[in-house]
Amino acid sequence: MFSVNQESAKIVREKIIPNAEILNCKVHQLKDGATVIDMGVEMPGGYQAGLLFTEAMIAGMGRLQFGNFVCGAIDLPSIDVYIDRPLTATLSTQFSGWKIKGKEIDGWINPIGSGPARAIARNDVFSQSWDYQDVHHEAVFGAQTVELPDEAVAEEIAQTCKVDPQNVYILAARTGSLAGSIQICSRTVEATCWRLTRKGFNTKNIISGMGTCPIAPPIKDELRAMDRVNTALLYGASVRYLVDCQDSEIESIIEALPFNASRRYGEEFINLFEEGKRDFYIVDKDVHTIARFEMTNLASGHTFRAGVLREDLMEKSLFH
Repeated sequence: MFSVNQESAKIVREKIIPNAEILNCKVHQLKDGATVIDMGVEMPGGYQAGLLFTEAMIAGMGRLQFGNFVCGAIDLPSIDVYIDRPLTATLSTQFSGWKIKGKEIDGWINPIGSGPARAIARNDVFSQSWDYQDVHHEAVFGAQTVELPDEAVAEEIAQTCKVDPQNVYILAARTGSLAGSIQICSRTVEATCWRLTRKGFNTKNIISGMGTCPIAPPIKDELRAMDRVNTALLYGASVRYLVDCQDSEIESIIEALPFNASRRYGEEFINLFEEGKRDFYIVDKDVHTIARFEMTNLASGHTFRAGVLREDLMEKSLFH
């Protein structure tokens, strides 16, 4: 079986590191030999950095492109993701399931970890929910953080994945950077694969998935940035799945999938985030979804839709 870390490391070595200067990024070599690429922490990064960050997080198992999102008066660029191996690309790799040790400081937003390294470690419930297991001598990790990862983070990844630190690659970007906003707003198929899993859908019936989300305008304030990217997902993102099953299997869950079926629907994400002590691993798990779902059944040819976009809540978060 192919290795997601092998494919992702190839993207890092061949597309990101040689072009770091062009991408407005910077490569750091840690004392233990691990490689950290600043794609939006201290460096500005940009659109192409965001695309390549995301491509590495899904290990090249999909196509990414920029589009245009329009909802009423809102007109923003979007990040569109097309994935033909959605469960492996998201639950095993892209999902932000790796909790990085943070700081015990009031108001501090602890870093969040994702990437193909999770497919080796399988140390979270999301990666364990899918049957893919990677074995490779390299590990690629994504950090959503306001500080560049140090040797302690690299050593944790290396030890957990049982690889040498010199074979660890860490991509890092703030939530509020352009690259950070792009890679987080690309998590449409990611969040919805988990939602489908939680609602009891047989995910082995999924053939492919496509998602689109407005790219939240970047902002230096990390708390407001966290609110913006998650508001874009919860109130502005859509997914389209192709599945092969009985229509009844879709009909029984479709209305329960989008965020408007959640008990926290209509609330501002920033309030949910504060309630969870600014820790994404404490925040109500009902936020692991997006605004709108569409599922087409290959067996019958029927398409089912549910969910709604909220221009008002996006307007308030993204522009004020």
